[in-house]
Amino acid sequence: MSQYKNATEQTSRDARSDSVNRGSSLNLNRVLVPLNGSQDSEQILPFATMFAEWFSGEITLFHSLPPTHPARGARPQQVHYPDAPHDRGAILASAYLEEVVSRLNPHGISCRWGIATGDAATMITSRATTSGFGMIAIATTARSKAHRLVSPGLLDKLWKTTTAPLLIINPHHKEFMTEPVKAPQTLIIPRNHRGSDSVLPIASAMAGASRSSIKIVEKKSKASRKDESEILNYFSTKGINAEIVQVDGNFTKKIHKIQADDPGSWILVGSRMRSGIRRSILGSISDKLARKAVGPVVVVADSKVIKQRTRASHKATKALATLHS
Repeated sequence: MSQYKNATEQTSRDARSDSVNRGSSLNLNRVLVPLNGSQDSEQILPFATMFAEWFSGEITLFHSLPPTHPARGARPQQVHYPDAPHDRGAILASAYLEEVVSRLNPHGISCRWGIATGDAATMITSRATTSGFGMIAIATTARSKAHRLVSPGLLDKLWKTTTAPLLIINPHHKEFMTEPVKAPQTLIIPRNHRGSDSVLPIASAMAGASRSSIKIVEKKSKASRKDESEILNYFSTKGINAEIVQVDGNFTKKIHKIQADDPGSWILVGSRMRSGIRRSILGSISDKLARKAVGPVVVVADSKVIKQRTRASHKATKALATLHS
């Protein structure tokens, strides 16, 4: 019996080690955490630091300063150096980020920080792409469809441009403010189209590294035995427990209920990352989940979207370098 137990423990350790290696190859050991100085934005920290613990990595705190002080009367996208308001902002931001680092270091979290000047979403996307971050982690309240058409927020802009997966929490959910944050025991994967499978490599790495199980949610009308067998085999060969749950009715509401019934669980969803009018009119499963989920949501762009955006991001980064040269 003891030999069987030891063999099982060894297999478990090997599975976790393989998952950590897979996660590192996906850069999940490098997480970019935008902070704006508010307590709400810091609600993401316990979740972001989990990646550093799971994958023996580090997190990078990031703050973006406005492109120019309004009093300068500068043209759009024009930055002035030296600039006294900018310098004061950089000093204050540096002091703030250093203070956050000092809170994280005693817990064994490897942490660094960075500051950039420019549009926040552009700076975050550029930094994530050029520095090879595997995750952007933000705490933000998603705006309504009508509101974001008129005035898109940071999440809406990142949704339109990011190549890195987004870890999103709503900082106003009472659970995040009153309950201690714990590592997930369940990762929920909504699977409603082939593009949803873009999340599978990240899900397998996270599940193995955190020793959590996978719950795949499908509509009964789209269930395929061959498909189910393939996806279950995908996880089982990596030593990860997975099950498939078939649901009827409103798909997103069912997923929200599954997460609510399993406190601490995370949702991992693949997405075509619709934006603008298309996102507001047509909507998407990932968009609805990000706006109304009661727990963390990880949104992973479809591989085709990532290729298109990577090219666009590199062009934008070159343009920024030219602008500031």
